[in-house]
Amino acid sequence: MAEGERIYVRNEAGGLEPLMEKRFDKEDHLQKLLAEHPELLEGTQITPGNPRRWILVTREQGIPTTPGAGDRWSVDHLVIDQDAMPTLVEVKRGDNTQLRREVVGQMLDYAAHAEFISAEKVQETFERQPDADKRLATLLNNKTPPVEFWQQVAENLATKSIRLLFVADAIPDDLARIVKFLNEQMDRIEVLAVEVKRFEGKMPQTFMPRVIGQPDGSQAGSASSGKPRRKITRKQLFAALDDTVHGAATRLLDLADEYGHLNWQQASVTIQAKSADGKSLSVALIYLPGASAGWAKEWNFVFGSYFDWPTGELRAFLDEWTAQFGSDGFAKRAKSGRWNVSYEDAVANIDLLADRLRTALTEIPKLSNDG
Repeated sequence: MAEGERIYVRNEAGGLEPLMEKRFDKEDHLQKLLAEHPELLEGTQITPGNPRRWILVTREQGIPTTPGAGDRWSVDHLVIDQDAMPTLVEVKRGDNTQLRREVVGQMLDYAAHAEFISAEKVQETFERQPDADKRLATLLNNKTPPVEFWQQVAENLATKSIRLLFVADAIPDDLARIVKFLNEQMDRIEVLAVEVKRFEGKMPQTFMPRVIGQPDGSQAGSASSGKPRRKITRKQLFAALDDTVHGAATRLLDLADEYGHLNWQQASVTIQAKSADGKSLSVALIYLPGASAGWAKEWNFVFGSYFDWPTGELRAFLDEWTAQFGSDGFAKRAKSGRWNVSYEDAVANIDLLADRLRTALTEIPKLSNDG
């Protein structure tokens, strides 16, 4: 709709009341509206069969360029959906000339550095809100334990499994084309735009959100819109792995079943253990071959923890345990302080890797985060 178009609402007398489109005077007005009502991000249009629902973590979420560094940028909103997908929301007025190329570049910067957002700080920020427990319980519908939800948030940040939303009261055609192109080409990152129109008249304000950027053949309101993010199964993992890798994968998964637990994701399985104070900690992952675009294509068997919350005796153990991989010669330094072992090297060194994993899974339950 162009500026000045109208919609009509039938009043109690049976007549029609016109509502005129009215752009937001300031970007902050739209930002505040979304903070109070994240449902305007229109999760039904993103995934109609399983509508996205949201919790707002914070406005002005900081993003650093390296682990533990100070924030270089801030995104307007950080929201998270019921499947623990972090969603970065950048809000602009439709007539802001930055909405085209500059904001796209900013958002790509945010996405490239999302792994450095501290999942622990994200959780702490949300939990400081007075109604945090109630809002999270409503989001999860008692289907997912909160601890597992926050673990998945951390996993998604570490692997850049995120969503980018450009929001404005009018989405220019050239931005819509860029968003659609990015959404079609990016594997683990969903990129969409949400146009939030405001109409005013004698009746109360009316808002009309519309999601833009789904691939061809997937329109808002269709069951096919949104990117599928189903968790893999053990059968699917082994079907994707070469037969020569099955024995090594089985050794590690069996250890997890015996001493820890498994967390199956869209392109990987995470091996976890619980500390003495009941917190789950990921210590290893097995990735599907070529599961992700970019740097993650080379991730096969990954060892180490990307969580930054452990302290005390637990931190000391993790640092010492992880450092062993640096002297092996076959492990390669990966992102977020972890080590990647190729499928071939995992097979050749499975006895050593299994012994190390067993040590982690049996020792972590004895150690406290505050010890």
